[in-house]
Amino acid sequence: MDDPRRTLQAAADARVPVDALPRNGTVVRGQVVRVEKGGVVLSFGAGAPATGTDVRVWLTLDGVAWTFEASVLRTGVPVPDRSQGGVLLGFIDGWRRASEGAGGRLVLEALPPTGGAVSLVQGEVRIVELHPDEWVISAPSGFPLVFVEGGALRLRLGAPDGPPMEVGADVKELSYGHGHLLYRLAIREIEDGTRYAAIVASLRKTLAL
Repeated sequence: MDDPRRTLQAAADARVPVDALPRNGTVVRGQVVRVEKGGVVLSFGAGAPATGTDVRVWLTLDGVAWTFEASVLRTGVPVPDRSQGGVLLGFIDGWRRASEGAGGRLVLEALPPTGGAVSLVQGEVRIVELHPDEWVISAPSGFPLVFVEGGALRLRLGAPDGPPMEVGADVKELSYGHGHLLYRLAIREIEDGTRYAAIVASLRKTLAL
């Protein structure tokens, strides 16, 4: 079995970059600083998650991607660059290679302006087409979720070997079929185009789209 503490220590020695996704938040980029008895210290600079926040962390060491869950035990922890963005993570759990269990860890969701996230790979709403500039989703005509033609929404996507990201979209077209609705979504507001394109390519391959 892989030893998380040994891997984290090696990551700290190499100052490996990490991505951390706070629960109900957005991904922040940081760096592994050191391993302590109580957990691991990461440096985030601006945007560090608050004390008590549960996060999922991804890092890559020697070509192997790892992920784990943890809680922020303390913020304002001293770090080498003397910034105030150091945090101590503890209660580390779910340590695994990021590629393990790929089938159950895809992220493909629609985030309507109100209400919770809607999965596009499980349940009644499904992804029909997935392209970098356009998505097409299908929903039963009786489904309570109704996107307004011309309206805006957010989309969350993530491949099994990395953290998810969000992009903006507009409902370009709404078509009515026999017993279903077909939404054509135009993608906009992409903060990291290279990363977005890589995730879309991975999801298309995994889902055979």
